[in-house]
Amino acid sequence: MAWTVPYAFDQFFTAINLPGDHRALANTRKDWIVRRIGSSLEILDSFPMGSIPRFTALKDHADLDIILVLHFTKHIKDKKPSTVLSNVKSALGSGAGSIRRNGQAVTMKFASWPDVDVVPAARYRNDDGAISHYEIPDMNREEWIKTKPNLHARQMREAASDRGVNFRRVVKMIKEWNRRQDISIQSYHLEVIALRMSGVDWDDIGWAVYQWFVKAENSLYWLWHEEKDVAEYLSPEKAGKAKNQIGEAKNQALTAWSYTFNGKDNNREAIRIWRSIFGNKFPAYG
Repeated sequence: MAWTVPYAFDQFFTAINLPGDHRALANTRKDWIVRRIGSSLEILDSFPMGSIPRFTALKDHADLDIILVLHFTKHIKDKKPSTVLSNVKSALGSGAGSIRRNGQAVTMKFASWPDVDVVPAARYRNDDGAISHYEIPDMNREEWIKTKPNLHARQMREAASDRGVNFRRVVKMIKEWNRRQDISIQSYHLEVIALRMSGVDWDDIGWAVYQWFVKAENSLYWLWHEEKDVAEYLSPEKAGKAKNQIGEAKNQALTAWSYTFNGKDNNREAIRIWRSIFGNKFPAYG
């Protein structure tokens, strides 16, 4: 229960946030995966990625992503993404679950949190020998996706440093909203939208949430970022449905924000609407 909107947002963040630094656990899981799979596949490099090491993970809804850079000639060249994923699953052996719905990883189940999504990757270098990018599988389209996970992690760190603590808070709140939608967008897509926001007062969480919806509404059919279309995984039909969801949330967010803007003090109605956007983890008024 909350009497004011700022306190309600604080309670909401506490309810959804995955607290603590889990990078040591991430490296322990990574090392276990490498030992498990290394006798079957030649691994050139490995590292954790995703929302846990970027500090944008949700409590009870976060798995760990591990990138495995495989020997290109032996394990990736001329192979479909589905074949590479199937080979990784076989190499993981007992405990390996299904291939993720997005067709990019094999889930390894553990007795304790977190489970691990194992993502095979090919590594590419520039003429000077520096790593230019990686490619990871998309089994659903049988394509290889260009990605720069270390660059994205650095961009998220820099944005959090420049924009303040509420940057990651807003990202997590949007992720909580997103996971409850019929058409959810990928976590990377969601974070890129946040990175592309400019001129936002991040001290006003409600306004920042509204501005994310404004930016997202026009970032679903095409969003060019770091040499690729971040929205390419969405079919036109799914992009249209996502746009409708975001448009509705955008209008609600503006209405909720306006109830406590410019001297207004209708916290009761504002909290009611924010709760309708974010669900029962957002506290009720009182």
